[in-house]
This record gives sequence, structure tokens and C-alpha cells, in this order.
Amino acid sequence: MTAKLSPLLSRLTDFCWLFFPTLLFFSVLYGFYFYNTELLQSWLINLWWLSYASLAIAAIIALQFGRSRLVYACLLLLIIAANKVLTFPPELLDAKYSGILFGFVFLMYSKDKGFSAINFSFSLVVFLSLFAVSWLAIPTLQQFSQAWLTSLDGMLYQLSPDLRTLVTPFNSALLIVSLLLGLLRLVIKTDNTHNALFFALVLSALMHIVGDTDFGLISIVSLAGLFCYSILKDSFTMAFKDELTGIPSRRALMQFVQTLGRKYTVVMSDIDHFKKFNDTYGHDVGDEVLKLVASKLDKVSGGGKTFRFGGEEFIIVFPRKTAAEVTPFVEMVRQTIANYDIALRAKPRPPKPKKALAAKKPAAKKPAKEQIVKVTTSFGVAQRTKEHADFASIMKQADIALYAAKKGGRNCVRIAKQ
Repeated sequence: MTAKLSPLLSRLTDFCWLFFPTLLFFSVLYGFYFYNTELLQSWLINLWWLSYASLAIAAIIALQFGRSRLVYACLLLLIIAANKVLTFPPELLDAKYSGILFGFVFLMYSKDKGFSAINFSFSLVVFLSLFAVSWLAIPTLQQFSQAWLTSLDGMLYQLSPDLRTLVTPFNSALLIVSLLLGLLRLVIKTDNTHNALFFALVLSALMHIVGDTDFGLISIVSLAGLFCYSILKDSFTMAFKDELTGIPSRRALMQFVQTLGRKYTVVMSDIDHFKKFNDTYGHDVGDEVLKLVASKLDKVSGGGKTFRFGGEEFIIVFPRKTAAEVTPFVEMVRQTIANYDIALRAKPRPPKPKKALAAKKPAAKKPAKEQIVKVTTSFGVAQRTKEHADFASIMKQADIALYAAKKGGRNCVRIAKQ
């Protein structure tokens, strides 16, 4: 039961760490705006161009990093920002509102596909279709839903008569459905890009409801900043985190080394017989083993920080500790990995030819059996000394100790003779 809940709790934790800081930022921003509206309006009176500049900067950065969805999101926000320049007829306001909502939901459920002529044309057709469907279908849907939206109309009036005048019951229902779809996608696919698109969906609706130019200005500038932050954050993650295991990569290790002082210990770890394991069970199973070992090493106690060095090799760095001090922690994680049972589902046998099946009566299928296997790891430990003061030299000593652990029977910890 705990094993099944662990991925769910991890997903919820990632969602909370990503969603709530952004929500807190916009809550503080809008709280300050509504509390000091006149002061902010006096500051923003000559900064109407800032929304266009910020969207242009965000779009250029997104274009350079191949984030097509954020480029299209900037174009949708540009339609909102252009209210001063483009005057929409009253009959097109609802179509614009619903088209923008549908556009952000589409972006959240699509993927970044680059900017080839085919992909750009396809996206353009989709957006034009969404606006066209909104323009043609909204009046009919409003009449059709008038009866069952009466209760929502009464709820809006009880909540706030002013709010009822700003947004129709149909638009409220449309917003609720869009927000639920967007929130569901963000929970399923929790990353910086989807987080930015979800808040763009929410704030585009708020800008339509409030209808204040200065409110729209600070919203668009903030969203453009959020887009840039999401791009840089994702790029940092790609550069400094190992894609397969999710722990810091070799590049992150080289950066972390620069922050170390004069006293630290380096531990080099290697999965025993990994090539043979890969050849026996396949690379897919090998990848799962790498993830498992990485997750166990990443939980090492004693202040150690784990990195994937390459292949099946991992590095653990213990700042401000000697080799003797870290050995109990390394021994503990070694035993944890060695005692962990890995359940492999046996592959079903290939089906027999049709002629053989016709001759014999089909037998009942037996469920695939699970095979329990174990993996072990070897460790080499080396600390910084006067003779070995630079990181490359310490790594060499840890590698020699790891070789001694392999030669000494594997599944053990060896300390370098320094």
C-alpha cells in the first residue's frame, strides 16, 4: 500500500512546490494592486507599451528554446493587450473570451512541436477554428443552456451583484470547465511550462472580467516574466539533472565541486555486473535498475549529495567529513540496495502457429510469474588530503578504491590508502 501511495505523494508534492509559490506571488501582486490602485495607475500611466515589450521578449526567448506553446501563448495574450488598438464589436467579445480560453486549454493538452511550416500552419488552423466555433456556437449554446444556468445566475447574484454584471452565467460555466481541465492537466503533467500556461488561462479570464487596462498591464508583464522563468528553469533542469534517474548530473557535480571547502570526501559507486544484467533482462529493465539504485543513493544520510557520473557509475560527495566518518553511511546505503527485492514479470511465451492451435484444444492462459532478483553495488571512498588536494586527484583515488572493492568480491566498501 505504501509503495502504491509513494508515486502519488511525490506527484502531489511536486505540484504543491510548483503551484502554490506562483499562486502566492499573484495573490500578493493583486492584493497590492487593489489596495493601492491609484498609486499604481499613476506609475503605469505612461507604460502602456510595457505589455507589448514584455510579450515580445518572452516570445523571442521561447522561440530560441523551441517552446512553441509559449510563443502561441504570447500571441493569445497579445490579443488581450491589443484592446486599446483593436476595438471588438459587442457580439465578438464573448467569442474572443471563449476562444482565448479554448486556446490555452488546447496549448496545455498539446506538445511543443517546433516551428516548421506544417506545424505552424496546423496550429494556426486550430486557433482560427477555435475562434470560429466560439463565434458561431456561443449564441446557440447560451440559448440552449439558459434554463439550467438559472441556478448559477442566482448564485452569482448572491455572491456579488457586481460580479454578475461583469460575467454572464454562461461565461462563468465556461471558465469553470476550462479551469478544471487545465488543473487536471497540471496535476497529471506537473512542470514549469504547464504551470505557466495554467496561470495564463486563469489570468486571461480575470483580465476579461475586470476589464481594467492597468490590471491587464501588470498581469501580462507578470505572465511574460513567468514564461521566461519557466523556460530558464526547465533549461537548468535539463542541463543539471540526469534525464533518466532524475538526480543531479555530471555537470551539476562539476559546479558543486567549486563550492566545497578544504575538507570533504568523495565516494564512487558502481552497480555490480550491470552489463550482464542488461544482456540478460534487457535495457528497459536495466534502466529501471538505474533509477532504483539512484533513488536509494540519493537518500544517503550524513549530508551526502549524489550525482550520476555516467553509465552505471555514481558519485557521492560528503562536505566537511572524513572517509572514516562517511563509511557508516555508505555501508548503510549499500545494505539497503543489496537487501531490496526487484520483481521482474516474466515475459509471455510467443503464440503458437494457427495450425497447431487448430489441432489442439486451447489451454487456459497462466498468469505471468514474477522473478525476484537483486542487485549489489561496490563503493570506493577517498578524502581530500594535502597530497591529493584537487578534485580530479581525489576522484582517481576513489576509483582505485572502487577497483579494489570489485577485485575483493564486490558488494563492499573500500577506503583508499592515502
